[in-house]
Amino acid sequence: MVRRFPQFTSEYEIHLPELPAGEGGVILWDTVFGSHRPLRIEIGVGNSTFLIEVARRAQQFNYLGFEYSRKRVLKFLKKVEAEGLSCIRILPVNVGMVLHHSFLPGSVDHFYINHPDPWPKRRHAKKRFVCKENAQSMVRLLRPGGGISLRTDVAAYAAQMLEVMDSTEELINLAGKGCYAAAPIEPYLTAFERMFLERGLPIHYLEFEKISGRTT
Repeated sequence: MVRRFPQFTSEYEIHLPELPAGEGGVILWDTVFGSHRPLRIEIGVGNSTFLIEVARRAQQFNYLGFEYSRKRVLKFLKKVEAEGLSCIRILPVNVGMVLHHSFLPGSVDHFYINHPDPWPKRRHAKKRFVCKENAQSMVRLLRPGGGISLRTDVAAYAAQMLEVMDSTEELINLAGKGCYAAAPIEPYLTAFERMFLERGLPIHYLEFEKISGRTT
């Protein structure tokens, strides 16, 4: 069965082929947003209002959300429309399509990764987003002092995240090497998080910061 979604256009949704690009295909994000502000990125906005909550509190940043599920994109856009937050854009693609070449080194203030797909089957585990290559790419894009916040309800994936991030050069674990954070820097609950907490299940939080001045 072919799933059809209603036609919906929004100024908050952007499309990769239409984005202005500079040398090497780097997207001109200041032009996209129409403002020169530090960039924060959520990888996989899902069904959550997390990015909206963060943006409402700190509108001095630009916020870019990635989500490839059309159903979730539409729901998120309607929520952003209702809030009228001009500092948010959503790009409906898999972040892997742009992470490694569409941002300047040192241009991102923060990455948020909330409950990423755990790919629980052993043969699919290699598809998990949090891996050495992606961690290194995020660090390269972060400004000095920039951060990476992660959370998951899946213990096995949490352990993988912790191992990958702890072993990534230029990152410091704010809770101490080998430790999960007691609470996230941003306190806003995602839909998944609220559901699991109501069931009395633990959520694993990880908070990291880039410590050196090197961006290349």
